[in-house]
Amino acid sequence: MRRSRWLLAGFVFVLALGQSVGWQQAKKPLDHSVYDGWKSVRLPALSRDGQWLAFGVFPQVGDGVLYVKSTGGESEKQIARGSGQRFTKDGRFLLFTILPAKADVDQAKKDKKAPKDQPKNALGILELSTGKQTTLERVKAWKMATDDAGFIAYQLEEPPTPPAKPDEKKPEAGGEAKPPTQTPPAKQTEAAKPAEPIKQGEPAKPKKPEKKKDHPAGSELIVRNLATGEETKIADVVDYQFSEDGSTLVTTISSKTGETDGVVVHNLQKKDSVTAMKGMGHYTLVTLSKKGGKVAFLSDRDDYAADQPSYSVYLWAPHMKDAEQKVKEGNPAIQKGFWIPNRGSLRFSESGNRLFFPVAPKPEPEPKDKPAATDEEKAELDIWSWRDAPLMPVQLLRMAADRNKTYDALIFLDNGSIRQIEDEKSDSVTVGSKGDSDLGVTNSDDPYGVSASWDPGVVDSYLVNVRTGTKTQVRKGAKNGISLSPDSRYAVWFDGEAKAWFARDVRSGRVVNVTKDVPQPVHDVDDDHPDLPGPQGLGGWLKGDEGVLVYDQYDIWLCDPSGSRKPVCVTDGYGRNWEITLRVIDTNPDEDFLAPNAQLLLNGFDQRTKASGFLKDSLGVEERPVKLLWGKYAFTFSGKAKNANNVVYSRQTFSEYPDIWTSDLTFANGKRMSDANPQQKEYNWATSELVSWTSLDGIPLQGLLIKPEDFDPTKKYPMIVYFYERDSQNLFRYRSPSPSASTINPTMFASNGYLVFIPDIPYKIGYPGESCVNAVLPGVTNLLDRTYVDPKRIGVQGQSWGGYQIAYLVTRTNLFAAAGAGAAVSNMFSAYGGIRWGSGLVRQMQYEHGQSRIGGTPWEKPLRYMENSPIFWVDKVTTPLLLMNNDKDGAVPWYQGIEFFTALRRLSKPVWMLVYNNEDHNLTMRKNQKDLSVRLQQFFDHYLKGAPAPVWMAEGVPAVKKGKTFGLEMPPAGEKKAGG
Repeated sequence: MRRSRWLLAGFVFVLALGQSVGWQQAKKPLDHSVYDGWKSVRLPALSRDGQWLAFGVFPQVGDGVLYVKSTGGESEKQIARGSGQRFTKDGRFLLFTILPAKADVDQAKKDKKAPKDQPKNALGILELSTGKQTTLERVKAWKMATDDAGFIAYQLEEPPTPPAKPDEKKPEAGGEAKPPTQTPPAKQTEAAKPAEPIKQGEPAKPKKPEKKKDHPAGSELIVRNLATGEETKIADVVDYQFSEDGSTLVTTISSKTGETDGVVVHNLQKKDSVTAMKGMGHYTLVTLSKKGGKVAFLSDRDDYAADQPSYSVYLWAPHMKDAEQKVKEGNPAIQKGFWIPNRGSLRFSESGNRLFFPVAPKPEPEPKDKPAATDEEKAELDIWSWRDAPLMPVQLLRMAADRNKTYDALIFLDNGSIRQIEDEKSDSVTVGSKGDSDLGVTNSDDPYGVSASWDPGVVDSYLVNVRTGTKTQVRKGAKNGISLSPDSRYAVWFDGEAKAWFARDVRSGRVVNVTKDVPQPVHDVDDDHPDLPGPQGLGGWLKGDEGVLVYDQYDIWLCDPSGSRKPVCVTDGYGRNWEITLRVIDTNPDEDFLAPNAQLLLNGFDQRTKASGFLKDSLGVEERPVKLLWGKYAFTFSGKAKNANNVVYSRQTFSEYPDIWTSDLTFANGKRMSDANPQQKEYNWATSELVSWTSLDGIPLQGLLIKPEDFDPTKKYPMIVYFYERDSQNLFRYRSPSPSASTINPTMFASNGYLVFIPDIPYKIGYPGESCVNAVLPGVTNLLDRTYVDPKRIGVQGQSWGGYQIAYLVTRTNLFAAAGAGAAVSNMFSAYGGIRWGSGLVRQMQYEHGQSRIGGTPWEKPLRYMENSPIFWVDKVTTPLLLMNNDKDGAVPWYQGIEFFTALRRLSKPVWMLVYNNEDHNLTMRKNQKDLSVRLQQFFDHYLKGAPAPVWMAEGVPAVKKGKTFGLEMPPAGEKKAGG
């Protein structure tokens, strides 16, 4: 009896101990039902004084919540379905759109309600100090000035259909309710009216122009004073624009009769308005100067009645009674055959002393007397020519844009002179100093339109004097174009052949190799494409263009574009010494320059460990950067309060969602402000670790190994290998469970008992397939030394470039038990001359200079095309293969999948091909993404876990059952197996 008591007491003790140390039920694995509810944080924004933070938390499908929090943590408010939030300048109010509930929207669509009767947005106004919220229903659109003066403007939706009265008859199907029959009062017809006699000697009155049928009236605009709630209503508004400081509002008016059409300027502080221009017509492209209160717009008032009315440019300023016409069609400064269209861009320069306006070739009017040809009489064809630049598919995709293309002309408001600065030969001129410089740059690819099909990015670069129209060529046939420094003192470019930055003094013409004395490479040393390398980049300019920050692989250099001073390493070699890449964070986007003694906030990334964080440094001081916040996380800087030192950032790891944090610029007391996915703790998640090995070429490599959260090193696990090019830099990247657009989700698979290996791949020009073999296979065999990887249960999956590499890989090894290759190129010969239908570009450039890395044509290097094409080695494949090639793929022609599938089928190799109808390169429709996610798991579960093969694998789904069954169910026990 005593022993029994002791045993019972011991059992109770152990049970209590188990509870105290956290014995819990095992966490459940992720499944496909979790996708819709997994959330993300969107658009974090700080008030200018840094006291308030607003951000949205949205599920993948469903209604989101807008969170408004004081950064001190004293106050919080949650607003259902709030979105598009903006703080007022004084930090007193937060404005936001309130979206209708998704369930209500879905139900309205299901009920086929008219658009005006469907649920609509509302406008929310939150007073931050009191928490009082004002909601304005059925708001179609609202605007607030950049530096608001306490006013907003909004327009309401069309009123919904009023509910039927009880005594009204419902309309019959297909008809409308008819009012009771009434006998109308007698009235004179027009013909019966007696004609008014014309008095002798008086001329007939001119016919009053009528409003055109395609010129609708505007709707009511409501201007609200946020502080008082007072509202002012303005009738018939088509468009409206605030000045940057919010004190002025400009409205364009279109009334039913046209009598009040025009442009009205409202002074919101003084509560008065001035009509800048009036008369029946269209008024469009209204723009305001940043300073000085100038207003510009286009109008066809003086030519309104014409079938093809002509527009003019008008300018109004506070000292004017009426707007002045500045330029009209036929002005000699505009190229012959051009006119001013009612589209494009009308804008002031930064100072407001110049006005840019659009011009374009005038379209030929449609002939009135010639009968149009019927469709039966018109041939339908595209004529391709060897002289086409660009190629016909590109032209077809750009047809609408080309027809609507406009070119810039410029009015110098100081003297009224006009110059057209762009035309069909120089179609993109960027004027320096935000439009106020006399110089601009243009980079023209026109001479290389044909050769761009195989050698893209080649341009001729010019400096353009916008006052005189003279052009000075700076570079010819170069890969990188030129740009102007912020103060327009220098034309700047990166030369890929010289691997250096150059600057040309625009006055003297002297050219300087700015980075000649930088002892480290300033080009992308990891770029392994068969093309000239690109730059590491620039980090900003000193005021007056006195210096420019240039990046090398790790550090930041202050260089003198005049060449007078030697480069100075701002970061004092700290980056290279510790293999930490340092880059400048722009904490004040409104400023174009850095002060000579500026305090710099830097982002740092350790290339060895992948740790990251924020550091501080200073210009003009010889001191190394100081770490402010550092750790084994991926940090992202989101922004700084405009008038305070408060900042917003996020941090993440593979297992920690990138929630929002706030701090000051010291990052000493970071505070977590969001918790987007608390449900994650219920699931078996995953961890990531960095692994290293050496390629067959002797190159040290890194990769990621993803393990289940409940990983047990004494067990053997199936493993899936996924890769694209390089991914080890994403060691601390969180990967939400979401339906797949093309690839496996590492989190989902690890949660369900898989290891996922993601190796880096460096490439040798001409041998992309071999490069993959040389990197991936030793990475896998290195992991096989770890006893927990089951060598008989290893799969591989990838998409696009990754899909090609897998198609090649399975012709070279039988290591894998199953493989999935999405949008894979199988035949480089046929793919070389194919079209990327999404862009219209021919694929030649991809093989000669781009990702496919062959480095030549098929007739120059035929063996390389053959050696790297899986189709020529298809008989070597022993791995069961799942392909996905969609019939509207705009990047990889889907017949590449067909070639590979039919070859494997001919050889009786186990292969399946998923063809999602009307889908692109990566799936865009969520229903298809969910379907692919299930099939990927079923495929690998069958081959790597021994799960039964679903019907679509075991039996297929014949066309007669398409849409009726999807074959995702398991067949009855003992029936067909997938094979392989």
